[in-house]
Amino acid sequence: MKTNTKKKQQVKTSDIIIQVGLALYFTLYAVAHHFLGVYNTRWIFYAGIAALVAHIVYINKQTKKKKKKEVFAEGFCFYKVFLLYVIGCMIGVYYEEILTVCRTGEWLSRQGIIYGPFNPVYGLGFLAFTVLLCRNLKRKWWLTYIYSCFIGGAAEVITSLISEYVFKVNAWDYSDKFLNIMGRTTIPFMLFWGLGGLIFVKFVYPGLSKLIELIPKRIGNLIMPTFLIFVLLSHVISYSALFRYGTRAEGQPASNAIEAVLDKYYDDDLMKQYYENSAHEKIGE
Repeated sequence: MKTNTKKKQQVKTSDIIIQVGLALYFTLYAVAHHFLGVYNTRWIFYAGIAALVAHIVYINKQTKKKKKKEVFAEGFCFYKVFLLYVIGCMIGVYYEEILTVCRTGEWLSRQGIIYGPFNPVYGLGFLAFTVLLCRNLKRKWWLTYIYSCFIGGAAEVITSLISEYVFKVNAWDYSDKFLNIMGRTTIPFMLFWGLGGLIFVKFVYPGLSKLIELIPKRIGNLIMPTFLIFVLLSHVISYSALFRYGTRAEGQPASNAIEAVLDKYYDDDLMKQYYENSAHEKIGE
């Protein structure tokens, strides 16, 4: 009995250390942004992920001989959908940045969020594909393609409208593109979204789902609340700063303490690092 109690105490202590360590890591990562800039802090983020993956591999090796293994995020659940959203956000950043390099020869930030290499447009695309299409993986491929076209186009239109009317930022303008829809998306882009959605549903989702389920259940349940809070706070802070960035460009002074703090810590120089492609203009003007 004493041995079991001692083991439980050790596990509990280990869990607390992991949670405190994660909280400190995300705090230091956020602080580093204001001193090291966009790209240098990405390596800090990936170093943390690499350390976490190494720990997960170690835990899996330790439990490999056990007959019964508890599965983390089994089936279609919130944690799995959330992680797919985050993965989509990260893929989107590098997809956009690589395209920018190919077109202009410059490496510019395409983050949509200040803390973390995240582009929510692509995360929302992954999220929509997962929730709306991945419950039925046996659907005919051409139906999946058509649905993906409309889902991708709708995600771009909705995000563009929110950016313009809520955050006063013209995130993109396709008015000069072939077969554009209100300058917010185009038919060719929607066709590419369809192809991306088809590949995601048929090949990417099954593989990512299995990888996510490889995370040990105890570790997954420990890290996910902290990681979820970090991503949520990152979105809230980023969108608040972006909204203030837009109102500041219109000449509006800070009207309360929160806006004063945003002006101090998220000034125009900092915001331009993350939103280099943003213009405070309405589409069509």
